[in-house]
Amino acid sequence: MGKILLAGLGNPGLSYKNTRHNVGFMLADMLGDSFKLKRSQGYSCCRTGDLTIIKPLSFMNRSGMAVRAAMEYFDFSPEDILVACDDFNLPPGKLRLRGGGSAGGHNGLQSIIDSLGTNEFSRIRMGIGGQDIPDKSAFVLKRFKSAEKKIIKEMLIDAVNLVNFYCEYGLEKTMNRFN
Repeated sequence: MGKILLAGLGNPGLSYKNTRHNVGFMLADMLGDSFKLKRSQGYSCCRTGDLTIIKPLSFMNRSGMAVRAAMEYFDFSPEDILVACDDFNLPPGKLRLRGGGSAGGHNGLQSIIDSLGTNEFSRIRMGIGGQDIPDKSAFVLKRFKSAEKKIIKEMLIDAVNLVNFYCEYGLEKTMNRFN
């Protein structure tokens, strides 16, 4: 298909490791290794074949600056971007791939939309549950319960397969297979 920039969203720092909001970072870590710090650009990155993977160094709601910096530095267009993020409106373990659209209340996606000036980039939303939880901001910063860990691990494996298929076959075929 061509070059792809995958932005795995999360919050930096050990206190946020393995929290619900960091499934984008978890996916990035499963897809690549040996991330190099590009502090002046605002992200860490690694490249594997035609896939460039970044993890913004900023907090979730400021992810757009790092995605834009990587897009410009590596010469990608918004259509080459695939963002991986959590979604509390999806049940744990559910994946949803889309080619564009609104942020749907996700501050990381909104930051990217604002920074790029477009919503025309692909995104993988990874279900973390929590539809009925009133305090969403506290919920997304919690770690998964032990009963959920197996479901999340399986979802991340499915997401790796989705990304690999996407890199090979593009958006439409991947949506038909994984959604």
